[in-house]
Amino acid sequence: MSQGILVGCDLHQQWLLPWWWKHYSVHNSYPVAFIDFGMSKEAINWCKERGACLTLPSLSHSLSLKDEIPSSVQASWEERYGKGFWIRREAWFKKPFSLLLCPFSTGLWIDIDCRVDGSLEGIFYCMNFDIEIGVVKDRDQDSDFLMPGETQYNSGVIAFQKEAPILKQWVDTSLKTEHLLPGDQETLSRAIHTFKPKLMELPSTYNWYKMYGNNKKAIIHHFCGGPGKIEILKSFSPETPIESLLLLQALKSVENTPRT
Repeated sequence: MSQGILVGCDLHQQWLLPWWWKHYSVHNSYPVAFIDFGMSKEAINWCKERGACLTLPSLSHSLSLKDEIPSSVQASWEERYGKGFWIRREAWFKKPFSLLLCPFSTGLWIDIDCRVDGSLEGIFYCMNFDIEIGVVKDRDQDSDFLMPGETQYNSGVIAFQKEAPILKQWVDTSLKTEHLLPGDQETLSRAIHTFKPKLMELPSTYNWYKMYGNNKKAIIHHFCGGPGKIEILKSFSPETPIESLLLLQALKSVENTPRT
């Protein structure tokens, strides 16, 4: 049985790649497959030097445009994620399709804004017990997007079996509800609620929100959203020319993105 890590990245966030790798590789040696969400060629080459770099096929279904979403729904989404979340939404919805490309029999998806501070062996051990998917329960269960009895899970860290039916069910749910739900986290929670896979709720130490402070026991600190990226930038200093280039390209991509 092969085990490995899956990471997805686009042009906006490619500056995080060296930061992510620096922390991950101190504690782990599992093979890594990077999913190209639209990185620069320099970032793709950087990934190929450290693992596999897979290209996500063009999706036949395009996301609903902002002006196709009812204004009341827009307002609720922006209240939760901020008005700038629209530029990130396309990358979010590439995640469920990415898991289908996983080259490992047991995979572990980790968001690029997660700092890995310890060994991930414990997660893979848990997946030996006939578990299809493992995720951390979100602290915030007071969401307008939840159905009665539905649980919100955080999709920043996902352990999964490649052949688990829930992966395709997540994709199908995303295609059917992307105009109703803001992101991949909500569609994953809806798929879990609907199809009830063999699930393990991972300890919060495997996906610890940095906004709640440092946790010495945390294996993964998750720097969510804009505030999380600002915190990373406070201590971020490019150490090589390629790291400086990736950051510059990312900044230019954000500047050139139309605001809605």
